[in-house]
Amino acid sequence: MSLIKAFAITVILLLPIYSQSQVSSSLQITNSQRTNGQVTNQNVVKQELKKDVEIKARVEFFNKKSIDGKVVFKTSNVVMNHVDKNVEITLDTPYTSIEYIHPVTWFPEFSKIDKDGKIMYNFYPIEYVVKLKDGKYLNVVGRVPSFEVIDFIHKYGKSKIYTYYVDYLVANKKGETKWKNMGTYELNKNFKKPHPNVAYYIYFID
Repeated sequence: MSLIKAFAITVILLLPIYSQSQVSSSLQITNSQRTNGQVTNQNVVKQELKKDVEIKARVEFFNKKSIDGKVVFKTSNVVMNHVDKNVEITLDTPYTSIEYIHPVTWFPEFSKIDKDGKIMYNFYPIEYVVKLKDGKYLNVVGRVPSFEVIDFIHKYGKSKIYTYYVDYLVANKKGETKWKNMGTYELNKNFKKPHPNVAYYIYFID
């Protein structure tokens, strides 16, 4: 038998095995794609089922004015750092277990220099008192982004509630720097009194 004939026979004998291997590989890919497709579809369903959390609330501002409506959160829980006996504890707390949120301390954080040359700072809350519906008080330290800007639904429409405020550093004729809106010359410190329009208490109503 010539080498050419032997090679041809070998190829013919191996073709069914190779074809079967390709079919098996193709089936594995197809099944994998189907499986991945099912997982993807399930994830899409989960995302579609995910809804905002709406809670009836009364918001009291630092100027003593108040408004009733609903607050809206994108997730069901909030992560907060609570200090208990000098120990900082991270809590993952459902919004529905909260009775009220009360920011008590603000600190300025540089934001930008505007087109007029004014230096803008955001005064973010860095300490809160959060009361839970079981009667427990939390001493929350550090920023909590979901408390800083809250979607709010009123009977007349939608709005946003802010627990932080903006102020500008300006200089008087003597060259002394002060906060434009707050009117104070104290700069690098914690502040206990915010802008009058800041949300000072947010009560969650059952």
